Amino acid sequence: MGKMVWVKSRKVKPHEPGHWSEKKHVEVVTSYLALGNLTEVGKICNVPYTTLKVWKNQPWWKELIDSIQSGENQRTDNKMSKIIDKALDVIVDRLEQGDFQYDQKTGKLVKVPLKARDLERIASGLYDKRAMIRKEPAMIKAEELNQAERLVNLAKEFAKLSGKKVEEEETISEYIEGEWDDADQNQSM
Repeated sequence: MGKMVWVKSRKVKPHEPGHWSEKKHVEVVTSYLALGNLTEVGKICNVPYTTLKVWKNQPWWKELIDSIQSGENQRTDNKMSKIIDKALDVIVDRLEQGDFQYDQKTGKLVKVPLKARDLERIASGLYDKRAMIRKEPAMIKAEELNQAERLVNLAKEFAKLSGKKVEEEETISEYIEGEWDDADQNQSM
């Protein structure tokens, strides 16, 4: 005599006995990601709203969402990588060969070297992006002192080195904040 095997019956319509298929689970979760509304998903996929509410709290729901989104993210990432590669190839070509410009005298397109401004923008943008990818600091942290305070401190240090005493900070700061002219320079020498 053979063994008895219990087979789950597949549900196709609501209010029938059996279990919903994995294919239906995927359809429901995909529709939910597109619509964001369980009521609409229930109408489209022909699954009762109460069943959807129970499913949404199941662990497989979150796993299926993550799986679907990671697949979409991977496809998007692949497309973006292709675009970036092509753009970088064009940038390299333009750096080496020059940029197209219309010559009014001849009526033709000619290649001219890139302008320094464009080169600087390209280089700084790529440098910043590379630093982000490498997780390097994007900005060098400046000292907390502002420029005027640093100049005052430098003036004090120079005075110490020359052996003179600095009596008043005002004499130092008036050169920082005021205008410099030859008369002031001659007085200080």
